[in-house]
Amino acid sequence: MGELGLNKIFGALLATALAMMALMELPKIAFGGGGGHYGSAEYATLTERMCSKFSYCIEIAEAASAGADAVAEVFDLGAALLAADLTRGERVFASQCATCHTIAPGGANGTGPNLYDTVGAPKAHIAGFNYSAAMANMGGEWTYENLDDWLRNPAAYLRGTSMSFAGIRRDPDRAAVIAYMAANTANPPPFPEPMAAAETEAVEGEEATGEEDAEGGEEGEPEAVEAPAEPAPAPEPADLPVEE
Repeated sequence: MGELGLNKIFGALLATALAMMALMELPKIAFGGGGGHYGSAEYATLTERMCSKFSYCIEIAEAASAGADAVAEVFDLGAALLAADLTRGERVFASQCATCHTIAPGGANGTGPNLYDTVGAPKAHIAGFNYSAAMANMGGEWTYENLDDWLRNPAAYLRGTSMSFAGIRRDPDRAAVIAYMAANTANPPPFPEPMAAAETEAVEGEEATGEEDAEGGEEGEPEAVEAPAEPAPAPEPADLPVEE
């Protein structure tokens, strides 16, 4: 074998060695130099690894914890009614209710009954109007809370109602319409107390009750009764004369 043949063999061996070295380094190049050390001390989490390679990333764990700590807001009907804008209520009523209802005193019934003097009145109270069987048999009065539930979603409030209305989903709009209906009621009941005021009154009532109980306990304590004096010792019998 000549020198040319030996050079070819040596070149082939060198190329093979270089190829093997390249294959060994490929995982390090592709996966950031860890070579299978996923979760090593340098990148403890997948989020850290992603943030080290991309300019924009999302901390998934933090987003999840923030969602878990979120508290649903409770609708305060009493406060909403006190802050309601009657002009807004009239406008919403005209756009969403006036197609089927009138609200003027002595107004005619349409697809729905006249709504004047409704707040606090019995349900299905308009004589001669053809209410659905579900409404006619429901009973009770139109309180502010009932009107709020009804106007939010009539079909969910009363199964079988013939009122085909999706409801007023925005709380301020619904409260404004209820306040407008109260303004068109001859003697409307007072608005419900806002939650904060109701809670304060409840606490004050509990404190007053506690004070009365405490005072009653002091006045009602039984008077101390003196223990009866110890009986005097019985006199010793006198010496009887002895007959001699």
